[in-house]
Amino acid sequence: MNRSMRLAAAVLLAVATQAAAEVPEPAMERLVLADGDSGSKWHAAEAAMEPDSEHARRGRAMRFHVDVDHFGGEAAYPIGWPRTHMPVPKEGQDWSQWDFLEFWVYSETSRDNLPKTPLSLIVRSPDRQQSFHAPLSELEKGQWTHFRFPIARMPDPTRCTAVQYSIAEADYAHGDVLDFWIDDLALLRYAEPTLLSIRPQRQVIYADAATLRVEVELTGLDEGATAEVDVALRRGDQAVASTTATLPAGVGGGVLPLNASEPGSYEVQANVAGSRRVLAAPVRVITSPWKVKP
Repeated sequence: MNRSMRLAAAVLLAVATQAAAEVPEPAMERLVLADGDSGSKWHAAEAAMEPDSEHARRGRAMRFHVDVDHFGGEAAYPIGWPRTHMPVPKEGQDWSQWDFLEFWVYSETSRDNLPKTPLSLIVRSPDRQQSFHAPLSELEKGQWTHFRFPIARMPDPTRCTAVQYSIAEADYAHGDVLDFWIDDLALLRYAEPTLLSIRPQRQVIYADAATLRVEVELTGLDEGATAEVDVALRRGDQAVASTTATLPAGVGGGVLPLNASEPGSYEVQANVAGSRRVLAAPVRVITSPWKVKP
């Protein structure tokens, strides 16, 4: 199972995860696919896409310009889909070893406000059914908006042939003028072993339970490599049980050996050995119905 497939399995988990304390973000590797200075080649239909420095986080961004026209465009679809796309070179189409696709968008328009879906993203695959679609609904006029999509959400991250941005003219009025500055389009992945989630097998356990299995999602490892993950059941500052599991990337787990625990609220915590990045999930201990009364 490749890295992206393992991460995709983790998306199905119902994860209740929060960092226990504010710690620095893990180191990330970054591969820029496009900005206004990268020399990326874009093809536009019923629109224009050119490098521009008016709104850029640094250097130049790519400006996607659309004059909404409900009477022009393609003859069969006069109210159509102005769009722009960047082909991905064949040698760079396998994104399965990356964790995220990231970019920023700055929006300007002649309208007072943007519609519900002002712009859409498509990551094309040869099989259209395997392409990834995402509405960029968070965009706001006159602001930069940051987007980061897990590669695990893409149906086929091994064949990403193009990145496309488009609008639906039906969402706009004839004569609307739109400008979207797209900057720092890049692939990201964790450069060191990193925990993404933690999930105890049970969130309510009896006080006389002998064990508790805890699942974690681990990334930032080369294929075949492993990392040690420390897992503990804590009540306040006290660790009442702990174990260390040696795990590969993906979803795995360890078994906490438990002694008799007092009823109350606890927390399962996990971290890569030596890392200050701690993930936690709540666990409640209740009195066993099978406890023998004296």
